Amino acid sequence: MALTTIPIVKSTNSKIAKYAVPVLGIVAVGGLAYVGYQFLKKDLPPKLDTNNDYPASTLNQVQALSIADQLYVLMAPVGNSNVSKVKTVLTGLAYNDFIKVYDAFGRRQYSKFWGNDGDPLTSDKHHLITWLTNELEPEEIKQIEKIIPNLLTVGIGT
Repeated sequence: MALTTIPIVKSTNSKIAKYAVPVLGIVAVGGLAYVGYQFLKKDLPPKLDTNNDYPASTLNQVQALSIADQLYVLMAPVGNSNVSKVKTVLTGLAYNDFIKVYDAFGRRQYSKFWGNDGDPLTSDKHHLITWLTNELEPEEIKQIEKIIPNLLTVGIGT
């Protein structure tokens, strides 16, 4: 069946035929924009909310930033992170304390390829949980989860 035999297309006076191509074009551009947006926001730091089932955080912003910086210094160099030191830094933090440290860490330059703070060509900015999951082995993450329960199982993608 040729397009000219379809009554709506054949009739150039039809409003549907007149606006079909521009509407389809707008839908296509909108779809591409949405896919692009989803791709670009792939590692936005998810918002972690405090959990009222755990004790309230006792950290202030300066303390949280200090802990975030310590974690960064331990994980930034090339090679495996020193898990015992990462555990030491995280020991004593309650779940809600970790949320403050996570927020203070923000997004920092990290190369998943090199496993370090990277360079602008081979790295992107990633949140703390991405850093932890890429720097630590699964067994080591389980050790960290003994300190901060359900830390990496809150549905956060990396």
